[in-house]
Amino acid sequence: MSAQRPNDRSILLGESLSDHERGRPVKLDPAWLTRSSVIVGKSGTGKSHDIDLIAKRLSDLNHSVVILDRTGEHAEALAGRPSCRILRPGKELFLSVLSPDNGSGSNAESVESALDTFTHFLRVCFDDKPTPLQQRIFRECLLPLYNHLDGPGRPPTVAQFIATVRLYEEHSTRVHGVLESCESLVSRFHPLTIGKTGAVFNSTEITSLDDFFAPGIHVIDVSMLLDEPSKDLVSQVLIKRLYRMAKDIGLTHDLRQLIIVDEAHHIAPNLRGYTSFLDYISIENRKYGQSVLVATTSPAQLSETLLRNASVRISHLLDDGEDIDLMLRFMVNKYEADRFVSEFMLLDVGEAVLRVSTPVQVPVTKVRVAR
Repeated sequence: MSAQRPNDRSILLGESLSDHERGRPVKLDPAWLTRSSVIVGKSGTGKSHDIDLIAKRLSDLNHSVVILDRTGEHAEALAGRPSCRILRPGKELFLSVLSPDNGSGSNAESVESALDTFTHFLRVCFDDKPTPLQQRIFRECLLPLYNHLDGPGRPPTVAQFIATVRLYEEHSTRVHGVLESCESLVSRFHPLTIGKTGAVFNSTEITSLDDFFAPGIHVIDVSMLLDEPSKDLVSQVLIKRLYRMAKDIGLTHDLRQLIIVDEAHHIAPNLRGYTSFLDYISIENRKYGQSVLVATTSPAQLSETLLRNASVRISHLLDDGEDIDLMLRFMVNKYEADRFVSEFMLLDVGEAVLRVSTPVQVPVTKVRVAR
């Protein structure tokens, strides 16, 4: 396989296995990744290897790559690289679910931002959303805490918010539904105060995310968190902050930051009427140089907005009919679909089908991914 030349600023994905161009190097232009990308395939077929390959090459080209690592495998594979840092929630990374997206804006706007984050958390993790009364209680309990902040960058802790909800409950016992609504809020926030999750979200220390836009690989290893909602919330809060920060930095034609999310269906599920933070980035932030690369074992569970907006699609082995039909819909036209079904089902480990839909079109190509 051809090695990359020193002045070559592309990503060598692998070599073609298609009959008419077998052995030809298959390369990705980093500019294509500004339009979002998706990698799909069953477990163990090569998705994680693709992610690490792309991340390392982009880092070599002085781009920022942020990896949300749900299982810890990317942290293990990339540890020790000079351009890579590993951050573990509660140790090197501290976040606040109650903080504003940035340092500007009124306290009332900060409260609305926190309520928005909480609403996304409920929608993804529990297929629920706060009632109008719960939203009112949330606002009336959080706003006084913001009015008494110690200073910039010091939002209230989750424990402080829960205590305020308890006081609100005591003084509003005659209002119909308040007790149930307060208990519902407390039940959702209490797990964020204990154990490893509490170390992330109930700290007075908040990690600055400015360095996440510096060149290199920034791996967030959430595998040490014990439950899925905690992993989802860390991912959601971080992605939302980076999404807002990219807009504040300003416009660019270059790839400024690629956010990679493995097992992305956990935080960008295929739910009717729901738009995730990853969806927003794929729709809005190309002009700010920020994009996403999502990977999943089941494209049918992933937000169709991400599949629709992706310009680079890489499919490893799939054997579920619904998953195959969905990827065929986004990768080939309906007249070619029948002849590609077997391609998706007969791929070996490390083989993939690639389609690039950008102003520079790359037709469907079978690829052996570089090792």
